Amino acid sequence: MSYEQKIKDLMVSLEDYPHVPFWFSLEQAAVIAREAAIKFEGVFEPRAILVFDEKYHLVGILTLKDIIRGLQAELFDKSGMALAGFSWRDLTGPDLQGRAQKAVSEVMSPISVTVDADTPLVTALSLMIKDNLERIPVLENNRVIGILRITDLFREISDALLAETKL
Repeated sequence: MSYEQKIKDLMVSLEDYPHVPFWFSLEQAAVIAREAAIKFEGVFEPRAILVFDEKYHLVGILTLKDIIRGLQAELFDKSGMALAGFSWRDLTGPDLQGRAQKAVSEVMSPISVTVDADTPLVTALSLMIKDNLERIPVLENNRVIGILRITDLFREISDALLAETKL
């Protein structure tokens, strides 16, 4: 790993990362998530979808957990525990299609942190740890150009660690 490496050297470009408009339904977002899993060789990575407004401004992020939370809202209490008497069939049964029409904007998480493409990797890593983030949108000239994932940073760190142990 080069100590001069910047975020733009490690990020996933926006063209390669799933993103949707805020008015898409949870069903449409689930389709995008599944297509991304196939693109990324069957692994559910990426585990989030960027959400944009009509002017292509980033407004939120939709994780797989957000999608599931949106689909099951009426079946679980505020702590996330299933209400008494509900089963897996209640979650995946005939009412699922109706719940899946909810707009992603109803369940997405707001973006709390972004970084500039020229930001040093150590700064991004420190933000991710401090704010408990799995991914951070990357900006260039105030426009989203990609996303940096903690898994990419971990891979770089583990490569460096393994290279050091082989010396």
